[in-house]
Formats: sequence, C-alpha cells, structure tokens
Amino acid sequence: MEIKKPILYVIPSFIGSNQGLAHISTYNLKIINEIKYFIVENEKKSRRFINKILPEKNQDNLFFFQIKKDKNYINIETYLNPLKRGENMGLMSDSGNPVIADPGSSIIEAAHILKINIKPLVGPSSILLALVSSGMNGQKFAFNGYLPINTKERTKQLKYLEKKSIINKETQIFIETPYRNNQLLALILKVLSSHTRLSVASCLDSNEEKIINLSIIEWRKEKIDLNKKPTVFLIGNK
Repeated sequence: MEIKKPILYVIPSFIGSNQGLAHISTYNLKIINEIKYFIVENEKKSRRFINKILPEKNQDNLFFFQIKKDKNYINIETYLNPLKRGENMGLMSDSGNPVIADPGSSIIEAAHILKINIKPLVGPSSILLALVSSGMNGQKFAFNGYLPINTKERTKQLKYLEKKSIINKETQIFIETPYRNNQLLALILKVLSSHTRLSVASCLDSNEEKIINLSIIEWRKEKIDLNKKPTVFLIGNK
C-alpha cells in the first residue's frame, strides 16, 4: 500500500472588502477545513479569515506558526515539523497569494529541499488582477516590488523602469506602502515622459475599486486620492 505523502498547501486569502464565500472555491474550503497546521504572517488575521469562511471549524484544534520578519529567526525547517510527521499544512498570506509581494518563499524552498509536495490553491493576486485589467502587455512584464524611499534613488528607478518598458516592450509593475501612494503618484507625473502610460489599480475587489489607464499628460489633469488605499502601479509604452 502506497503511503500518502504530506502536502504544503499555498492558500490565498481575501484582498479587498468583498469578503464573501462566493470568492472562495468549494475545493479551497474543503482543503482548509481539513488542515489544522498553518504557517501565517499574522495569527489573529488568519484565524479571522478561517472563521469567516468556515465558522463551524473548531479553532481550538488549530496550530499556527507565525513567520518572523527578523532574518535571524530560528531554523525555518522547524515550521515544517508537522509535515515531517506526515501532517498536511497550509501557508497563508494576510492578503491575496502568499509569496507574491509577501513572505513565504523561504518556507516553500525549505519544503522542496525536504521533498515535500507543494500544492498552490487558486485565489486572488492584486498584482495579476491589476495587470489583466490594465490593457498593458501581459505577454512580457516584470514585478519590481517597492521602489526606493529616497527621492533621488526613486526618481532614478522610475526613469530606469520607463526606459526598460520602452526597450523591452515590457510592462513594469510596482507597489507602495498605502500612506505614501499620493507622493509616489506625484513623483511619477513629474519625472516620466508625457506619452508614457500609467495604469493605477486601487482597492481591488472592493466597493471602492478604481482602475484607470491614462498617459502621463492625461494623468496631470486627473484628480485622484490614493492615500491609505492598497494600489498597484503599472507603466508601459507602445
């Protein structure tokens, strides 16, 4: 009889305020309901998510391993002890898919080294949703994470990404801490070429969702407040 190998499930969560069961597949619900060991960013938020989608699941029987932000935290393999014992586990993000602009890649890498099966579950990613709704090149794109905080370095990076989008015909995607969105937008409009296109995808999957694609010269006439609103920025040239 073949022994069933344990699985590390990569579990997406909600990204916006539309947090209904319609956004979670029955397969995802089944898998999450069967798991009692979770690796998470924040235990409180993860418990809240599970309670929202599976209110009947007994949370007293759940165990959470919270990812430490400090690079000097304990050996990462200790998170995977339940997998070593043959138990399935779930890697869960606070928002959207784990790993994409979120921690978790080192957990998955360690699982691969241990020959543990990885199973990603289907769910929302604000970065991919922003791309597919932007009208920009989805055949060739790059996610650049957060830009430098220093204004001089940030300006340099923006101009580099603009040049890269022209030369490679490649959509450049980046994000910012929500309370600095307006400052980033102001700098983009100041330093980029008038004909470069900028797509802004804000508050995705919520009632405040806003997706706008305009040239920089058109954006300079637009009024929009992105303060404290989760936003994805995309630039491209045709």
